Amino acid sequence: MSSKEDPVLIALDLLGDLPTLPNVAIEVAGLLDDPRSTPKQITEVMKADQALTSKVLKLVNSAYYGIPGGVSTVERAIAFLGYNTLFQLLIGVSVLEFSRIGGASGLDIREFWKHSLGVGVAAEMIARRLGHKAPEDMFSGGLLHDLGKLALAKVAKKKFASAVEEAHKQGKLLRDMEKEQGLPPHDKVGAILAKKWRFPPALQAAMAAHHQTYDQRQVSVLKAHLTGLDIVDLANRLVRVFDIGNSGDPVIPEIPRDLLDRLGLLAKDIPNIKGEMTRKVEASKVFLDLLADDL
Repeated sequence: MSSKEDPVLIALDLLGDLPTLPNVAIEVAGLLDDPRSTPKQITEVMKADQALTSKVLKLVNSAYYGIPGGVSTVERAIAFLGYNTLFQLLIGVSVLEFSRIGGASGLDIREFWKHSLGVGVAAEMIARRLGHKAPEDMFSGGLLHDLGKLALAKVAKKKFASAVEEAHKQGKLLRDMEKEQGLPPHDKVGAILAKKWRFPPALQAAMAAHHQTYDQRQVSVLKAHLTGLDIVDLANRLVRVFDIGNSGDPVIPEIPRDLLDRLGLLAKDIPNIKGEMTRKVEASKVFLDLLADDL
């Protein structure tokens, strides 16, 4: 394979001019990785971007979280929701802002985010059901797993739009059509973005390896992240099976038995998961409504 055909090099070249996340989001990510950080430090950093902070607090005060009396400061938000939930909201708002800049082709942005939000909510719900130690991380992984598609829709508009169109015409996987258009696969693009934006390792794994087989993941992903990746994988499949939003990929996936086995779930559990997931996804639509101006 020549360097010109290397999907990593192609992706790096395409993504070179993309804007980064707000500095505030990156600084907060660093603080959250520091066990010595305090809510006051995070509050001080977020003061540098009042618009971003205002949007985060708007979500914190939404009916989805139901905080009695609401909160007016980041410190109070952390006291009620914790560091991880604040981070997932900060990253979510930052990426929604990113999706607004520069336009995109081939995706219905609102339907794309409806799908992504559905996967995030479903992943967190499944994680809580299974007693996972960090369900908030699963929300972030589900919300951002397809971010590589959005990046391609911005930097390679015509080719990506053609890939989506051909995928629907031929009933084939979008990843295959991306390759036919000479594009790197969106999960490879997502992996590069996640590294560029210094996302936590669990989130990087969700964005980079959600299409890999389990054998591939055992080689490419740290063992500590394998269960979380399975959760995001299952959530993505269920959201597509239940037709929540539209990520640009027309192929309805199967729910592999070995995936359920690894998570300790049975096929008969799916209807109960569907009912709970549908209720939680419906409740989460307040996120899109509150941020509608950004879409």
